[in-house]
Parts: sequence; C-alpha cells; structure tokens
Amino acid sequence: MNNESGYMSDLICVFDVGTTGARTIIIDINGNEIAKAYEAYPVIKQPIGISEQDPIIWWKAIKNTCNKVVKTINSEDIIGISATFLRGTVTIIDKNGEVLHPALTWMDEREAHTAIEWKKDVDLRRSITKVLWLKNHKPDLFNKADKIIHTDSYIYMKLCNECVTDPSISIWGILNNRSLKWDEGLAERFDLPVELWPELHQSGEIIGELSNSASEALGLKKNTPIILGGGDQQCSALGLGAINVGQAKATTGTGTFLDYVVDHPIEPAGDFPIFSLPSVIKGKWNIEGVYPGSGDALKWFANNFSQLHLKQSQEQGINVYDMLTAEAETIPPASGGLLFLTGLSIFRKGTLHGLDWNHTRAHIIRSILESAALGTRYYLQTTEAMGGEKTTELRVDGGGMNSDLWAQIFADVTEKKILISENKDGAAMGAAILGFLGCNRYDKIEKAIENMIRFPTFKNPIKENSKIYKKLYRVFLPTLLEVYSKKRVTKDL
Repeated sequence: MNNESGYMSDLICVFDVGTTGARTIIIDINGNEIAKAYEAYPVIKQPIGISEQDPIIWWKAIKNTCNKVVKTINSEDIIGISATFLRGTVTIIDKNGEVLHPALTWMDEREAHTAIEWKKDVDLRRSITKVLWLKNHKPDLFNKADKIIHTDSYIYMKLCNECVTDPSISIWGILNNRSLKWDEGLAERFDLPVELWPELHQSGEIIGELSNSASEALGLKKNTPIILGGGDQQCSALGLGAINVGQAKATTGTGTFLDYVVDHPIEPAGDFPIFSLPSVIKGKWNIEGVYPGSGDALKWFANNFSQLHLKQSQEQGINVYDMLTAEAETIPPASGGLLFLTGLSIFRKGTLHGLDWNHTRAHIIRSILESAALGTRYYLQTTEAMGGEKTTELRVDGGGMNSDLWAQIFADVTEKKILISENKDGAAMGAAILGFLGCNRYDKIEKAIENMIRFPTFKNPIKENSKIYKKLYRVFLPTLLEVYSKKRVTKDL
C-alpha cells in the first residue's frame, strides 16, 4: 500500500556502519531508496601502523543520521531495523557493556607479523591478533573483559541490549569455518575462551526489539524488531543478487572488493589477500579478493593535485570526481603504459610504474581507474579457478560505478558484461532484504531479489579495448607481485 508520500508503507531502516563514516538508509519493500543521510567520523591523526576508533563515534553517527531521515518519512511505516558493518574491527567490554579500549580497526597492523608466522600452522584470522595485542599489552584492561566484540555487537547492544553476532563477521575471530560455531580448539590455543565471545545467530533472524532509550535517541518507535544483518561485502553480494554458485560481484569504494559465490569454504592458496567467508545466506560462501585503496587513490589525487578542480566543484556544485573522470576520458585505454599500483596491504607502499615525459595528469587519473579493474580481473580469474565455474557477467555497485567511464573500463579489462545496479548501496540493500525476510514480508529470498533489485544499465566489453588491456595485464600482474612482496611500512623507506 502506498502512503501519502508515494512510497510503499512497509519500510526497513538500515544502519550502514563503515570505516570512515556511517549512514542511515530507508528502503521500501520494492527496493526503492526513500531517504538517506551520511556522517563522516572525526579524523584523528595516529602513528603509522595504528588504527583505533572509539566505538561511540559509530553510535553518534547513527543517531545523527537517523534523526535526519526520520523527519522526511512517517516513522510508523518502519517495520524493522537491520544493519551492515565493516569487518575485522574489534574491542573488549566489561560486564556492564562499557568499552575498555578503543576498537582496533581492520587497518591496524600491530601484531601483523605474528599473524603471518602463525598462518603457517593455524587458521588464524585478523581479529585474533588484535585481541592478543590487547591481551599482551593491556593486561589490566583485558582481565576486566566480559566480552570480545566486533562493531556489530556494539551496535546491537545499543539498539536492543543483546550481545550477538553472525558468521559473516565472526569468521574473523575464533569461528570454526566448517561448523560455523565457536572453535574450542582455537579458544584453547590462544586462551580466548568461548565464553568471551558473543552469542551466535543467523543473519535474517529477529534478535530483539528497539529499547526505550534507543527509541528516544533515534526518533524511531520503541519495540521495532531488530533483524540481524551482516558484514558489508557479504550484504553487498546479496544486495546485488549474487547468491548462486558461480555468480560474482565487485564493489568499488574506498577499495575494490571482488566476491565470488561458492557452496562450501575453500582455503585460499598463497599470501594474497583472498578470503573464504560465510555468506549472509545460510549454506553459501563467498571467496573474496581485496584490492585496497582504489577509491582512496582518487581521493588522494583530488586532494593533492586538483586544487583548481576542487574550487570549481565547490563554486559550481559539480562533483569533483566527475571532473576527474572526464579528464581521464581524453586518454586512450592503457594510459600510455602507465600503471598506478596501490599496495595490497594498507601499509605497503604502492608505485607509479612506467612513467615517462609524455604522461599527463589525465594519464595518472585514468591509470588509477584502470588499476582497480586490473586488480579485479586478477581476483576474478583466481576465484573462478578456485570455484570451478566461470561467470559471464559481473554485478557491480559502489560510488565508482556512478562513472560510465569506470564501468566501461571494468567491462573492457575483465571481458565480462557489467551489470550496474540501480541502487549503488548494495550492502544496505542486502541488509534491507534480510530485514524484510526477518519480518516475513517475503517468504523466499529469490522473491525479494526479483522484486527489489534492478540493473537498468550495463556495459559490454569493447573488443579493441580488451585486446589492449590484455597486454597491459601482462605487465600489471608481475609488477603487482613485486610491490606486494616488498613490505615498506615506514614513511622514510
């Protein structure tokens, strides 16, 4: 039923808690985005290798953005609340739920060397090393710990006083990747008892109701059902309809994430950042490859080398990234052989490879766009080999796909048909689908996908361009391997 504002009256409120900010998105049962607000976290300069966040900033951003969007809708139409989260960010709380130490984010590199050493003989996930850092370096605080939590558990506690999590996020801790239960062996080996970890539930389950205090803070009606969401990239796969074995999606934002669907965990080979992760759909898994820094690289270029464009964009109300991609469009495919390579770990340094006097700023911009697509090609080929099935199309979302040029580059480089989602916030859409399923507005996930997800535009590969990119890829891959093998973490070396 439509209300006076023209949207379907059944709405899900989605909280999207990211690395650099959080947003509130309201989505109706037909997959239409009704309202959205975003707030960036305060930026605090930290020593290299250290990345901490006070969890209260996540909650404040959610409160502020939620209060903005509820003013534009009838909050009585919200039938449920779901959420999607950054992953691998962990902290400890006491028995009263008070945070004992700022959260160590997924970008924190303390104890990273230990993780590499331990990976030789144990299935170790990034959150374990972070918890062990807290245990070894903050023993007084750790001894007071009642629970080890990721971002999701903190927010659920704020919403409904329940300390819970799901496999798509808890896989970074001591979860057994076969049973999807807490692993007694890992708990014993690292002296991190199962009792220290939150209660496990399945994405899409109702875990509680909005408390009175949260209701007042958010401007939403009390007792609204809270539906368990999941990790951002797994939610994005669902939000793009990539749920069947052999389907794949790519998200281009701060970094580029490639997820390929399988029906069982597959242990990745080698040291590249490829992970086997539980889907938010029971019985499915995602093989995920990460090419960090693609969107960040474009932001870095804009902030440091595009002051005139930034001024013009502010004065004329034009998106500066539209200006940059328009500049890149003047350059032929392969950017004159120039490669812009980010490190495959947040603190590995990248490189500009093949620079000569004929290259201009437009070449550099285009090479940044091409780098993300080349990295995606590598991960797509690798995950297809691991999963055993090739896909003919790639579903995409993220801010980068607002650019026709970038989407076309993805098609040309990967040699796949690129399906561009109507809603670029795939993670929020996936969380909304879980919300509607949890509230029994859909009885089957396939029906929700059919009704809520649309791909109005697509890009087919241009054969001439693909031939050029094949040659560039032969240079890209060995150069990337060389960059990745040289860990340079200081500002001087």
